[in-house]
Amino acid sequence: MKETTILIIILLSLNNLMATTDTLSISSKILNENRTIFISTPYGYDSDDKNSKYPLVILTDGEWHHDLVNNASKLLYQDGFPKVVIASIENTDRSRDLTISNTQESPTSGGASEFYKFVNEELIPNLKNNYQISNHLSFLGHSAGGLFATYTLIQKDNPFSAFVAVTPTIRWDNFKIINEFDSSLRQKLSEEDISFFLSIGNETGNERQGVIKLDSILASTYSSKFDYNFLEYKQDSHAIVPWKAYFDGLKFIYRSFHIPEAYNNKAFSFTISYYEDLGKKFDYDTRVPQRIILNRGYETLKVDKSDAVEIFTYYTKVYPEIPIPHSLLGDIYFEQKKYAQSKKHFEKAFELFPTQYVKDRLTTLKKLMN
Repeated sequence: MKETTILIIILLSLNNLMATTDTLSISSKILNENRTIFISTPYGYDSDDKNSKYPLVILTDGEWHHDLVNNASKLLYQDGFPKVVIASIENTDRSRDLTISNTQESPTSGGASEFYKFVNEELIPNLKNNYQISNHLSFLGHSAGGLFATYTLIQKDNPFSAFVAVTPTIRWDNFKIINEFDSSLRQKLSEEDISFFLSIGNETGNERQGVIKLDSILASTYSSKFDYNFLEYKQDSHAIVPWKAYFDGLKFIYRSFHIPEAYNNKAFSFTISYYEDLGKKFDYDTRVPQRIILNRGYETLKVDKSDAVEIFTYYTKVYPEIPIPHSLLGDIYFEQKKYAQSKKHFEKAFELFPTQYVKDRLTTLKKLMN
């Protein structure tokens, strides 16, 4: 157990070295300016199979929130959530890009339609051409960015499967966007496979009233397809709430990657099928996540080593570059005095990641088999 814990820590450290952040400059014909995009790829991106694809998360206010969302995604991955690519858009004229109409509140406001075209027609194609992006796209925005996220939701050619709107400025232009949610739009949304996470901090007045209006609409739109959640953070200000809400929003979007506990009482083949179906839904890796395999395998070790062998053998097949399952299988076969099988797995573990523990096991096996 100690040996495996050390291996997990080392592997996470090595994966961290392979996570990178790039700065991409796009010369936008739609906006007639250069736009800077911060791109972060996940753990193991450069070493994973080149056919691997990852859900894409796009967010506004990149200069403020990119690191926050990127670090949240890394932390969530360590708890079994999927690897994702994060793309954050740096502001040039925030009021222009993120607001849906021109008002006296800001002279340049009202450019959301052009900014939406930029995201849909220039940014997303660029990212798909240059990064290993799946077909599952999420959009995150705070304040005016949350208003833009809501605006994006209701577009006819909306390419996104999930949204996180944090304290969105729904009150803009006398709650103008609320008027868009007529009965036909609500019916359309209820039939689409979309997740929408809405949140608010301790705002008052029209800021709060707008979000509450939107919550009432989306709650009534909730269906077996349109997945919706609303959280209030009453102790957190407008500036602070993204730190919690973005994290909770990502958890909501990808929560199905935490397999229901009932599967622990079923054959492991059901878990394999669960993640195969999930991978198809998110256009993502269809393998059971490593942490899920380890947790299930350790629990099974306590009651049925033959089942544990099945689980860890699956692990070796779908993650052939990982030494952990070989070390575990080596220990199981060693205890069962199946020394030839034990030796085979310890040799593979040593080849993948040589440690003193595995070396000592191989020395012991050599003596026992002579």
